[in-house]
Amino acid sequence: MEFIVAGAPRSANANPRSRRRWRDRVSEAARELAEAGEPTHQDVSVVIIYFYQGETSLDVDNIAKTLLDGLKGILVHDDRQISQLVIRKTRIAGGVSLTGASAYLLDAIERMTQIGSDFVYVRADPAPDHGRIP
Repeated sequence: MEFIVAGAPRSANANPRSRRRWRDRVSEAARELAEAGEPTHQDVSVVIIYFYQGETSLDVDNIAKTLLDGLKGILVHDDRQISQLVIRKTRIAGGVSLTGASAYLLDAIERMTQIGSDFVYVRADPAPDHGRIP
């Protein structure tokens, strides 16, 4: 499952109202693409990439908490089921080249760049083989 949320993520340190609005936006975006409508009982791996234009002061370690809270009850029953988490922030600049990006992500980059909006890309996959170190 992959989806985007328009706008800049809200830090775990943001005011409660701002965090709640962001969490709700994440939930809405995930719900639109949720497969089978029921959260999984399995562990998952989540990739979060914040694509921004210009500058950002947001610390990468503050991006995940509110976003993951928005996935509860939609993707997973509880965020304890997330056994692997990759978080990155990437500046969108002219001519950016991405290897391994899905067609969905490439389309999102094109659309969001045209309107000048930052966005967050989220991808959830089955949990990795924990017998193998990445």
